Amino acid sequence: MRATNAGAPRRRRGAERGFALAVSIFALVIIAALVTGAFFAARQEMLVGLNSRTSLSAFSAAEAGLNTTIASWNTGTWNSMAVGDSAAVSGTLGSGASSSTYSGYVRRLNTQLYLIRVTGTDHAGSTQRTLAALTRLQLIQMNFNAALTVRGSTTVGGSSLLDGRDTPPTAWTSCPSTGLDTLPGIIIPSTSGSSLDLANIQGDPKVVTDPSINDSTFFKFGDLDWNELVAMATVVGGSTSNFHPGPVGTATTCTTSDNQNWGDPAKPATVAGCANYFPIIHWTTNLNVAQGVGQGILLVDGDIEATGHFEFYGPVIARGHLKSTGTGNHFWGGLMAADVDLETNTVLGNAVISYSSCALATALQYNAPGRLVRERSWAEVF
Repeated sequence: MRATNAGAPRRRRGAERGFALAVSIFALVIIAALVTGAFFAARQEMLVGLNSRTSLSAFSAAEAGLNTTIASWNTGTWNSMAVGDSAAVSGTLGSGASSSTYSGYVRRLNTQLYLIRVTGTDHAGSTQRTLAALTRLQLIQMNFNAALTVRGSTTVGGSSLLDGRDTPPTAWTSCPSTGLDTLPGIIIPSTSGSSLDLANIQGDPKVVTDPSINDSTFFKFGDLDWNELVAMATVVGGSTSNFHPGPVGTATTCTTSDNQNWGDPAKPATVAGCANYFPIIHWTTNLNVAQGVGQGILLVDGDIEATGHFEFYGPVIARGHLKSTGTGNHFWGGLMAADVDLETNTVLGNAVISYSSCALATALQYNAPGRLVRERSWAEVF
């Protein structure tokens, strides 16, 4: 009996030691589970952060591609695309291992609307986001209300012709031949001091006097002014005597870097690659042109003097005066001479200035930049 009573307390101490071990192990398991859970949560949060970062990087690349495409609108190529045709766009943002990229296309939907779809990819190539936007051509607004608009006194004689009858350029078969209007041959503030041979002027009426002509007539173009328009020029030149512009290129290419290349208005084109090249030309001094051809928008800071065999298709605006002599000068579209110094304009020889809504519209259409449509212009594509 004593042996039994003496051993009982030792069994309780052993049991207590076993219970403490179990509690310790259970506590370690709980702590390990908490550490594992915290690590898992931290890792998931890190992965979510990385995914958000790469997703934002891809979105930013797509957005930058969209904005870059609109800001650097390629009028020479995209404005001449047929409806339904597309042109690829692409680019890289940043440099090295952190650079992201974008790629996509510009598609013409009709004569005025385009769809831009751009996919941005993050630097690791793991995430892509796609944006699409509708853009509309913002036509440059030029109001030509006569074949010739001037502010100074003007001499018209010889065998020259100011023709306000809307006339498509020769061989431009895409121009409408019906529903054409007739404008005055010349608009001038006053005929005082001018010599206008009415036999050399066609229009309805032949001559309009408008004393309200001011700077806005010549230098304001809708939302644009003269400085904004010349900033869009793709050809800039000046200080060249007897200039001879003409197309430079091949059957498939056009050398737009040459400031003597003013496109090819001939139909069929002599240099096919330049048939759809309608540059905005900014001449920073007086323009003295002896011969040659061009098309587009011609803006001259000084005077225009054409001495023979020069043809231009599209709007022409000079801050100075116009002097056209010799044979073979022909301006298709419309011409304005602002006469800042109020010198006398001269149209002699057999020079012809023909009002042509088709030549005007074509030149303006090819130079219209793309702009986002006003309401909900873009969306993300999933």
